[in-house]
Amino acid sequence: QFISFIAANALLFASLILVIGVPVLYMTQSNPTDNRNREIRIIEIIGGVWFHLVLINGAIASLAA
Repeated sequence: QFISFIAANALLFASLILVIGVPVLYMTQSNPTDNRNREIRIIEIIGGVWFHLVLINGAIASLAA
């Protein structure tokens, strides 16, 4: 249960970062015409971390139940 608690809190924290960080990063792009600028790559990395946290949280929840 402790591991499930940690995974759930990590998922909530990553979701908060996505909700606040993505619009800020998108609005503060240095070059909006470039699809591969630094801000877009950071958004993709944060999204990838969030997706993997969802998978890990689902696996832990299925094992703990």
